[in-house]
Amino acid sequence: MDSLATVHVLGYGKVAPLLDVTVQCVVANLSSLYIESINLLPGNLKDKCLYLMSKRGCITDANLPKVLHENLRVLDLSESDVSDEGLRHLCKCPQLQKIDLNSAKQSRVNISSQGIIQLAQNCRNLQTVYLRRCLNLTDEAVIALSTNCPQLRYLNVGGCTMLTDRCLEALGRNSRFLKCLNMANTKITDAGIMQIATGDCKQCLKEVHINGCRELTDESVEAILQFCPQINIFLFHGCPKITEMAREALENVTIERNSPMKQVTWTIY
Repeated sequence: MDSLATVHVLGYGKVAPLLDVTVQCVVANLSSLYIESINLLPGNLKDKCLYLMSKRGCITDANLPKVLHENLRVLDLSESDVSDEGLRHLCKCPQLQKIDLNSAKQSRVNISSQGIIQLAQNCRNLQTVYLRRCLNLTDEAVIALSTNCPQLRYLNVGGCTMLTDRCLEALGRNSRFLKCLNMANTKITDAGIMQIATGDCKQCLKEVHINGCRELTDESVEAILQFCPQINIFLFHGCPKITEMAREALENVTIERNSPMKQVTWTIY
């Protein structure tokens, strides 16, 4: 189909491939008839439809299973309204490596720990999981990801306000390849950060977001700087118990290292 003549005029001197025009037409006119047609397409064409549906935020629990296939590797649901029921269908995507459920506009309340637990159990090749501001997630969701997805590298659970040190303990014990962790605005304490800083992922960690965590102190900052030699993005603004001592520790580490930090933020109280 890619070799078919281009027929759709986009503007003066510009045309679009017939395949792209067809995909746009199908997605723009989603109906039960079109959805059933998408269900019959091969995986590479489903990917084209899924990409456009993702950008338009029109993926739902009802149409999601029609565009999934067993070789799917990336799924962006950040603009779409799905629930645990939609995630249940991802059992047919064992090769999934990245899922984006970040809340693009407002917090999500229709994704729970049960949905993420099912996701982790069915999609064990996950490397990137974005769950920012999914308010109904508990430690059990992160624990399931850490135990079922050994290749986990990027995890964003910032704004998941019920998370505590228990999930950090699991990540420190199980997620040895973890590179980027966003735990902003959660209930974690110094004890949890110590589990990460001294855990199996300490040699891999490059980016840590702990901004807005009101119980953290200088001890957390010093632990990350001391035990995580690859850290180059470190955000800890909005933490009222962190003092000038953390900034001094940061300066000392920066001087000692050959490569500078890429990004650092903190708040002076």
